[in-house]
Amino acid sequence: MQSQTQSGVPAVRQYGTSGKPVKVVANMFSIKSLPTQTIYHYDVVIAPLVERPGRDVDLNIRRGHEIVHRLQSMTEPSVFNPRAFFDGKKNLFSVGPLKMQGDAAEFVVSMADAPQPPGSTRGQFRVRLTKVNAINISRRANEVFSGGSDVSQIAVTFLQIVVRQAPMLKTNTFNNRSVFTPSNKKSLSGGFNIWNGFFQSVRPTLQGLVINVDVSHAIVYEEAPVLEWACTFLSKFASRRQRVQVQDLERLAEGDIKLLKTVLKGVRVTVSVPAGRRLARPIKDLVLNVGNYQFMQGEQETTINDYYDEKYGYRLRYPRLFGICVNVQQKIIVPAEICTISGGQMFKKMLMPEMMSEVLQQVTKNPRERLEAIERGVSGDFLDYKNSPFFSQIGMQVDPRPVETPARLLPPPDIQYQGSIVNLSTQAEKGTHGTWNVVRRQFFRPAPRCLWTVVSFAPQYFPLSSVEQSVGLLRQCCEKLGMSLLVVGGRAASAAGGVERALEEALSQLEATISTLGLKQRPPCLVLVVLPDSAAAQRKAVKAWGDVARQVATQCVKTMKFKNVNDQYCNNVALKINVKLGGINSYPIGQIYTGLNKEPTMIVGADVTHPGSGIRDRPSIASLVSSFDITFSRYAAFTRVQAPRVEVIEELEDMFLLALRYFHHVNRVAPRRIIFYRDGVSEGEYETVEEIEIKTLSDAWNRFAEYPESGIPKGIPIPLTFIVVGKRHHLRFFQGPGPNIKDKTGNVFGGLVVDRDVTSPHKPDFYLQSHPGLKGTSRPSHYIVLYNKLGFSIDIVQQISYFLCHAYARCTRSVSIPAPVYYADIVCSRAAFYLEESLGYSDFGSGTSFDLDAWKRGFNAPGPQSMYFI
Repeated sequence: MQSQTQSGVPAVRQYGTSGKPVKVVANMFSIKSLPTQTIYHYDVVIAPLVERPGRDVDLNIRRGHEIVHRLQSMTEPSVFNPRAFFDGKKNLFSVGPLKMQGDAAEFVVSMADAPQPPGSTRGQFRVRLTKVNAINISRRANEVFSGGSDVSQIAVTFLQIVVRQAPMLKTNTFNNRSVFTPSNKKSLSGGFNIWNGFFQSVRPTLQGLVINVDVSHAIVYEEAPVLEWACTFLSKFASRRQRVQVQDLERLAEGDIKLLKTVLKGVRVTVSVPAGRRLARPIKDLVLNVGNYQFMQGEQETTINDYYDEKYGYRLRYPRLFGICVNVQQKIIVPAEICTISGGQMFKKMLMPEMMSEVLQQVTKNPRERLEAIERGVSGDFLDYKNSPFFSQIGMQVDPRPVETPARLLPPPDIQYQGSIVNLSTQAEKGTHGTWNVVRRQFFRPAPRCLWTVVSFAPQYFPLSSVEQSVGLLRQCCEKLGMSLLVVGGRAASAAGGVERALEEALSQLEATISTLGLKQRPPCLVLVVLPDSAAAQRKAVKAWGDVARQVATQCVKTMKFKNVNDQYCNNVALKINVKLGGINSYPIGQIYTGLNKEPTMIVGADVTHPGSGIRDRPSIASLVSSFDITFSRYAAFTRVQAPRVEVIEELEDMFLLALRYFHHVNRVAPRRIIFYRDGVSEGEYETVEEIEIKTLSDAWNRFAEYPESGIPKGIPIPLTFIVVGKRHHLRFFQGPGPNIKDKTGNVFGGLVVDRDVTSPHKPDFYLQSHPGLKGTSRPSHYIVLYNKLGFSIDIVQQISYFLCHAYARCTRSVSIPAPVYYADIVCSRAAFYLEESLGYSDFGSGTSFDLDAWKRGFNAPGPQSMYFI
């Protein structure tokens, strides 16, 4: 395995040469001409004209745009001629200086449509503009390619704002990068719609400035009366799946009330009583039995019911239903029956599992459909690149043709089984790309002889006698793959009687069998658990019991699939069981594998996942997995909780030190090479992660070297290559000119690597589409090499990454990211199972207080020795 540089990150970008050269099309569009004028940058501060104690002020991006739009179009149009560009938060740009006295000015903007009483300041805002700089956009934007400065980054920000201006005048539904339109919207069950839109991002690339354009979708609340919407939503998502009528809202289960509060929090509503009041207010909370809610009106106590009757002549129709709190401090409560959800509001919380499959079914586009939709967007009236007055105003032009870029197809590794090898290159020549099967093969290392028992929590759907038939088929499948097992009985159980109790009884049965057989050494044990199709709480209890409390392998199967079991399903389950019990299914081999094993090598995957959008009272989860065998198939896992939305792994030093010691414990030698893949890092965090985490890893290495048994000479720096892996991007690749390189789904073949033209001018990076297409348009993964002490050439980094995409134990196909990165992501997801119930961990949390120590005390992580997460 050759190196091209001996220390640090390569000073000069390298281009790979391995593989077959091809051409692909990317969903990027070149900016042909940049503004030549000087652009003036202003800082914007927006605040209510009069600050009212206890009054909530909703100044999000949408509201910011509305205020500045009114300032430019109605309040002071003469100051903004031509119209200025605003990002909705802090930055405003104009072609030429604004026509105001001096470099700063303050304006009062009234957002009220109707005349206000004398002295009223309701709906009035103070907007202060301060000149920051005058920028030559063309020169400053080009500085970005050499690293740039804050001013050059602002120049790119300006261009980003310009491309969004035209579509944002046509809709109020947008986020930081995408704009959406109700045109051709699709209905989604549960009170939502799917709106189509476009993502746009101005990006510096090796080829120049481009606009990355992609189709995008938003889940949007249906515009409807609140009570009607609540019935629709709960009919789909309530704990009891049945049609909900308005009167049923009086008798909701506690969990359903909590769910409804969470989903409606922050949603803006208009009020029909008194008539004419149309200002939308965000929901802060729900109040039960609203008609009887008591408050002081002057010196007299009254109820919501009496208040509306006496003041507006309106008698509540549903006084025992919930009301809406629109101001917590002032305790302003409005009956839900007079509220309507305003249109065009995006659902920003985590999708419920029931929504996910329906959404994917509605929005999935194959590559041809996706590229055609993007090209229509670029040439059409919504994005309006061709006729946009904002483009014309600054002399900006965009090429309507998507960028073509050179690429390469890497050869796949072979797959090693016991006594046989799968040659993926030969399969590719026959038309099968990136997939294989285990028919007539045996696992490379079957798990040791093990004992099973079965617990069914679904006897009412799947009788135990039928379960035993399916277990027999699964056992036959496992034995064909080389496993040896003994099934010890089975039992039907009720979750109402306690999941843990039923599992303990099953474990006692296993222990009794071990005693009867007179085994001196306890063999691996597995509890196969049959669950109803919707049993998230029971699955969580099973995993907490098996992974932490008893450290016994468990395998859950769903009733419907296990009832209709076939060979393919049994093979998939067997893949998981074998690894959980200590076996190795298969592993990729080839020149890269041989090179990696010339010295003891540890491969690491790390990730941080965060609670849902806007949730601040739940921790983020950090995980690290590390290989400890020569096949790079066995991984130890380490998990920690940390402060919410902190991207840097806070306890990385301790986790990595444990990984080093575990590697040494198993192999009796320290790793001589460490390849570290870091997931979950956004572009803006590269520098922070590079500065903090690489030093932290080095500190852990130095601590490890202090142990005499480590065998590391004093002062030896950490032998590390650190690579960030990203999936949260919108770049896609499509068939380009030349020979066909797409599979039956229309996606380009797995193994496609791109490291020219469309990559970053700042860091050595590349895109790798490692997996065969399944459905829709495949997304390549983005790899950024932040540190390369091992001195790997870019070819070697690309080949190692592709090699590891074939090492994922759960399936017989190459996957989209290296196996250790995938495992780290799964470990993060699984962590929720090991938090004490009293903490109430949920992505539907809505509180504000956070006690990290309490979360740490209530987190019981499994040990590193078993791959429980498979």
